[in-house]
Amino acid sequence: MGNSSAAAEIVVIQPNNDGGAIGDLVVHAQAAGRLVEFIHPDNSAVVTSAALVSDSSGQFPIQMDAIEATQALQDLAHSIPLITGKRTVVRAYLSNYGANPVTVSAELTVRQPGGGSVVISSSNVATLSPSDAGDIVASRNDAARSLNFVLPFAAAGPVELHLTRVTDTTLEVDLPIGSGKRPTVHFQTGAPFRVKIVGLIYSWGTPAITVAPVSSDYALLQSWLGRAYPASSVQSAVVTAAATAAPPFGCGDINAQIAALRAQDVNSGTDARTHYYGIVSDAGFFMRGCTAGIPGNPDPSVVASGPTGSNSWGWDFDGSYGDWYGGHEIGHTMGRLHPGFCGESADDLAGYPFPAGQLSTTDTGFGGFDVGDPANSLPMRALPGSQWHDVMTYCNSQWLSPYTYEGIRRRLVAENALPAGAGASASAGPGSGTGGRPDQRIPNVPLGTHVAPGAVPTADTKLAGSGAPVHVVAQVNFTRRTGSIDFVNPVPNLSVSALSEGSRVGLLLRSSSGAASEIRAPYRINSDIEPGDDEAGLVDTVVSAPADTSVIELTIDGAAVAEFRPGPEPSAPSRGLQLKAVAGRLSVTQRLDGSPHPGHRFTVQTSPDDGRTWQTVAVGLTEPHVDLIGEAYEPGKEVLVKVIATNGITATETVDRVTIGDQ
Repeated sequence: MGNSSAAAEIVVIQPNNDGGAIGDLVVHAQAAGRLVEFIHPDNSAVVTSAALVSDSSGQFPIQMDAIEATQALQDLAHSIPLITGKRTVVRAYLSNYGANPVTVSAELTVRQPGGGSVVISSSNVATLSPSDAGDIVASRNDAARSLNFVLPFAAAGPVELHLTRVTDTTLEVDLPIGSGKRPTVHFQTGAPFRVKIVGLIYSWGTPAITVAPVSSDYALLQSWLGRAYPASSVQSAVVTAAATAAPPFGCGDINAQIAALRAQDVNSGTDARTHYYGIVSDAGFFMRGCTAGIPGNPDPSVVASGPTGSNSWGWDFDGSYGDWYGGHEIGHTMGRLHPGFCGESADDLAGYPFPAGQLSTTDTGFGGFDVGDPANSLPMRALPGSQWHDVMTYCNSQWLSPYTYEGIRRRLVAENALPAGAGASASAGPGSGTGGRPDQRIPNVPLGTHVAPGAVPTADTKLAGSGAPVHVVAQVNFTRRTGSIDFVNPVPNLSVSALSEGSRVGLLLRSSSGAASEIRAPYRINSDIEPGDDEAGLVDTVVSAPADTSVIELTIDGAAVAEFRPGPEPSAPSRGLQLKAVAGRLSVTQRLDGSPHPGHRFTVQTSPDDGRTWQTVAVGLTEPHVDLIGEAYEPGKEVLVKVIATNGITATETVDRVTIGDQ
């Protein structure tokens, strides 16, 4: 435009010879959403100076301080990437320099090049007090003091934001706005987060009661992950499963079961990029959570589990603490470490950028924002950066810091690039880690590959043995030099895991003919180890086992600590399944001609879509019977049920269908 300015105070900045000052001014204005006036002679198109437009508060008492687009965390410079598909809230901060408070609503015009524009009404009204004028920090720290707009769309690319109308809701008149800001924010394509939440069922007390997570535990965990995690969508599924271990079990026991369950699901067609997380209700006892290792490279096969219940812990009042607790443990499965500020191990103290585990050093920088969830009656909420703490700490008031948010975002993108089809149960390729704290990681390198310190192995993966793929889940305790082989199941659709040269753990397979072969097995150290805890971990691997395998030995440093002996090959049952199904309950029994062989184990799977997909609801049963509860068992729904009998090496299966009754 020309060099006239009707109602604006102009601060002219003269450029240097290369125009650098004008360029700097434009960059600053774009980040802040400020209007710029360019000045040039009437007889030339060459810009000679540029100016920020700063309207007079005397002429326009309602002044625009800033506009901020946030999805969970942001600063006023919009340093945090905005992700397509994720719920986005635009916050407009206004100051009132008039004599009296005024309550306002507003309209925001959102325009994306090539996509037209849309006008959005604020989801709230805000009262602007003259005593708060100019205090943008106070406005950012209180969701009620900003005008909040929920964006209805966001394709990848730039999006222009313009507050076009502010209305005095008492007088029902529009108010002029000074210091107009029209920021352009940028959305980038994000990656989904795939997760299956497994609710463990167990019996407790005398007389025994059935303990299981309640529906709000699942709903609030799914909601929290969607609101806090940097994912374009949370593709989640829920299943209930009977706990195999006797209570009071530990998270290591549950992680072993979840790993076995996951392998059965992936073998049956579940996307191999899916994370698995088990939740255990504290209505019977409290189970401290942990992750079966902290992978240095993308590896969705790493499982985790944790408790859930209604305890507020003094700061979480939504009805279930299992949401942020799950966010912590799942964060470990994505390589996130403890910063070390509130009693947790100091594994990332040097890398964490903010003091005391905070989201930001001061409230003028990064601020958390919970975008809310109307479906679960959760309002929008500002989370001041100096008062809230990173979810990977043990501090109160937990959310994601910029450090963790960006780390998880990058990991999700990398995981999304992995193959979706069935693969090795545990990633053990060149350069991956076995988890645990950084000084406890052992590179999973193919056997026979010798790598100098710091080098990256390049040899092709070699498979162990010759036979059918068998999934082995074992627990190891290096402190006590003990272990257990918890689950052994055939997985014909999975690839055999790579070997781990230098691993302290071995699997020795002996055949009935006397032949033997030892496999160096990858393992991962459990997360959340407290001072004085044993150094324990999980073996989660697929080996190639000959049909005549007679024993599998688990070794630590060459010494046998546990063994598994396959039973006789299971024969196809001559009798079918006994199924009882009423609203919310399913009872499954495999009818046998006699007692089950002590060397056989049973897995139960269900399919809600006539066999197109299967989900494992029980694994490692010593008896072919399980009682299940869950909202998935709706009256009138037809469910396929499969019972797999195995000796660990071979298996048979029986399939039947049942319609869920009303009662």
